[in-house]
Amino acid sequence: PRTALTGHAILIGYGRVGGLVGAALKDAARPFLVIEDADKTLARLKADGIETVAGNAANTEVFAAANPEGATRLILAIPNAFEAGQIVLRARAANPNINVVARAHSDAEVEHLKGLGANTVIMGEREIARGIVDEVLGHKSRVAEPSAA
Repeated sequence: PRTALTGHAILIGYGRVGGLVGAALKDAARPFLVIEDADKTLARLKADGIETVAGNAANTEVFAAANPEGATRLILAIPNAFEAGQIVLRARAANPNINVVARAHSDAEVEHLKGLGANTVIMGEREIARGIVDEVLGHKSRVAEPSAA
């Protein structure tokens, strides 16, 4: 069944990253739903009162059930950049104004996802480096992005 939510975020994946993002969205009382394919996770989300769509978001029908046309944000917390890229394309086709935030594990994945239309791509290693530098230097600092060769 299609969600009745509008003005919501679609969170893809509820593992280590998605779980932290979802908890923050819930604490902030932001409307969101989760697309997830793990049965145990789906049961836990339903028990916590979080709306879910069961299945793989790369599947057309599964993604459509999340009402991407009415969503304001798509958050890709899954680690697979190829699958995430397919979802970015599907989201852009359904809603050209949706704000897409994705995760990546390499500079190549960052470029791939941005090239497909992600607004923001966060690479874990870069964020870890920022945290370490901030702790060592005692202030917020800017970790340089690698130069494109």
